[in-house]
Amino acid sequence: MSLKYGKYVRGGKPATKKFDMVRPPCKQSMILMPLVWGFSGLQRLLHRAKMHKVNMEGIKPPYILICNHNAFFDFYIMSRMIAPNRGYFPAAVDDYIGREEILRRLGGIPKRKFTADLSIIRNCKKAIQDKQIYGIYAEARYSHCGKTEVIPDSVGQLCKYQNVPVVTLKMSGHHLYQPFWNSRRRYIKPVEATMTCIYKPEDLKKATADEINAKIREYIFNDDFKWQYENKIKIPYKNRAKGLHKVLYQCPNCMTEYKMKSEGSKVYCEHCGKSWTLGVYGDLQADKGETEFKFATDWYDWEREQVKKEVLDGTYRLECDCDVNDLPNSKGYVHIGHGKLVHDMNGFKVEVTREYDNEPMKMEIPAAMQYACHIEYDYRFGKRRDCIDLNTMEDTWYVFPENCEFSVTKVALATEEIFNEIERKRKAEKAARAAK
Repeated sequence: MSLKYGKYVRGGKPATKKFDMVRPPCKQSMILMPLVWGFSGLQRLLHRAKMHKVNMEGIKPPYILICNHNAFFDFYIMSRMIAPNRGYFPAAVDDYIGREEILRRLGGIPKRKFTADLSIIRNCKKAIQDKQIYGIYAEARYSHCGKTEVIPDSVGQLCKYQNVPVVTLKMSGHHLYQPFWNSRRRYIKPVEATMTCIYKPEDLKKATADEINAKIREYIFNDDFKWQYENKIKIPYKNRAKGLHKVLYQCPNCMTEYKMKSEGSKVYCEHCGKSWTLGVYGDLQADKGETEFKFATDWYDWEREQVKKEVLDGTYRLECDCDVNDLPNSKGYVHIGHGKLVHDMNGFKVEVTREYDNEPMKMEIPAAMQYACHIEYDYRFGKRRDCIDLNTMEDTWYVFPENCEFSVTKVALATEEIFNEIERKRKAEKAARAAK
């Protein structure tokens, strides 16, 4: 079986039933919503959430709500901020495992991450027709280390032509509460959220899509570690750095990749022995010598620049064995088999042999068609492993690299930088043609 650009050529055993991606969204159930609002209100009280509304006077649904995304806790604060109003919310297909109907009744719309899905436009229009909020977590994933991730240009293009207000919701502290690299809750307080109407319909008519994108990025930008330090939010949890090496995979002292480890409050390099302590206020301090980066987010940005150099040199490449699982629907994962993963300047290619009949399968995603990819740390499937979540319009494959040294964080950064370089060249060529 070959899978390319989301189209199937099948053979052998009949296909497993897929998610119904065209089923119209339904309004959030008024039977369930009081439970959601009540639980969200309790979470607000437990975490002493500071909630601010700016320029929201007279703003009522329908409108587009664009949020940053740090943890599942985002949903509680968002629900409390919009209450008693309701909305529709695209959510990744893995969120629906074992609970599809209840999520749909809560306004959920299944979405395969980082795919060019035109249903986004259709569902946004339906939300507006139904006088509902259309909520978008624009990063389409949890932040890797508490700093706002890439937001595609399509968000501004969507907002430009809907003729309804555009509202942002910036949430701070949620990554610290439950970091993507270690999901154990830290129960920090207070957390903070600010809802702002950044465009009214008459203002959208005057703004370009690029201007809208720039303003959205400005208003939902967040850096949780710096926010923590500036607000002196104390996290005395003794294992506060455990798992942070998943993000900080390259040592800035000896430049070695994949030898970073973490335990307790420390991050350290097994190659050169240098270590750093994560303080109770979110700042890093080298135990000996120079402190290269005061915050984990600055270290993360430095890693991006190292990957960018490989991309510009054309030397970036990952090739390794892999184990592949499919997520066809909300019933759960289907193990496909073992194969080969290649990620390079051309994009992703996964070739795997299906275990039940030894039929070869292939997924190819060109670099120009994928501005980002989703990754997971210590993901379930028996023993916990890091994986890359690859999506086409019809399939979601969880690809687990094997028998090699790797970092899925680097894969994610490389995906973005390869796409950025392709876009830079495309725009340069377009400008050159226009100048002739």
